[in-house]
Amino acid sequence: MLLDNSLIHGYLGDGNKIAAISVAKLWTLFSSLLIIASLARAYAASGKSSETIKLLSDLEKRSNSIYSHGSEIAVIYAALGDADQAMNWLEKSYQERFNPGVLLRPGFDSLRSDPRFQDFVRRIGLPH
Repeated sequence: MLLDNSLIHGYLGDGNKIAAISVAKLWTLFSSLLIIASLARAYAASGKSSETIKLLSDLEKRSNSIYSHGSEIAVIYAALGDADQAMNWLEKSYQERFNPGVLLRPGFDSLRSDPRFQDFVRRIGLPH
């Protein structure tokens, strides 16, 4: 994970309490979003679509013009079998300059045969 306790402790050790608090808040937000997304994928894999959709709705509500959590939302839609929505959210993530490495996640395996996904992978320069 990009953010961890050592960064927070480093800021505290330097006496920069405001930076420590800011990093801690960001870490908490980031961690909770990843946990929500992971839980949603687990629900989807377990066939609990109503629970998945509730968590997915929460993530979509948290999306904003600065950061949409698009790749996390896309992998949930992929788990639900909704390739159209998964591709829409991947496109949104791409526009936000996401980390293309997320496409290597097993959660996107269901999209690998989709020509749109293959084109997407080519456009961003990943080997296919």
